[in-house]
Amino acid sequence: MQTKSSHTYTSGKIEAQVFGMDALRHLEHQFPSGTPEDSEHRNLRPDASGHGIQDAALARKQIERSFLSSALDLPPERIFFLKQIHGPDVIRITEHDFISANLPIAVADGMITQEKDVALVIRTADCLPLFFHSGTDAPDTMAGVIHCGWRGLARGIIPRALDLITFLVEQMNREKKEVDPNVTVFPGPYICPSTYEVGHEVAAQFPIIEQKRSARGRPLLDLYKNAALQLEKAAPSAKASFHLEDPLQAQDESRFKHFYSHRRGDRSRNLNVIRIKGAG
Repeated sequence: MQTKSSHTYTSGKIEAQVFGMDALRHLEHQFPSGTPEDSEHRNLRPDASGHGIQDAALARKQIERSFLSSALDLPPERIFFLKQIHGPDVIRITEHDFISANLPIAVADGMITQEKDVALVIRTADCLPLFFHSGTDAPDTMAGVIHCGWRGLARGIIPRALDLITFLVEQMNREKKEVDPNVTVFPGPYICPSTYEVGHEVAAQFPIIEQKRSARGRPLLDLYKNAALQLEKAAPSAKASFHLEDPLQAQDESRFKHFYSHRRGDRSRNLNVIRIKGAG
């Protein structure tokens, strides 16, 4: 079902949804104090083993998983989160992973699957969530989502994702499956470039920087423009063709106010979800 206050994209059997502030605010009182994300770990008081941070992060994800299970009408064990570390790793989710909702959460920043009725979840609060899926008219489909902050983009998460897509297309062809190698890529909500101030050492790692500077004279970065350029450069070597759409984009400040932002001081995260819907 479509949940109130979520932002939804559908194309055939593909459904992507972004649950932001309006949809998730009622969960905030259930979360442990502090936040589980990297730069905010200092707000927690872990024990000597560091379990405080890990336990709080896991507790939040379990609350979010329960919410999504109800919102998407899926069993909890078919909803997958990651321990995101702003790296380049993208993993594949298969039927062998559907064992228990209490399985350890993989360390990566992107997921892809060919399985139906599996929800892949990326958590963001300024960073760019980038969704993708193969053609929806073919019997066999793949879908995924990656977490693109400036670190992930600088470390090569987009070429890594394209490598995995290429591998899966080749594998499906060898298995005589019918897959459309035309891949659609589109962004979810991310921080407005006019407010995304970065240091000069960060700006030096990206070819596209906004001409306008911040009030403090610092560079402004558009994550999506740089992600699109990386995709354009990497795509020719892939065994698939790619085209970009932006139906879920919310980069202007008037729309982004409906989504959580770390730079605004929000402690919660937007949930960016994609799945291949089954026949039922």
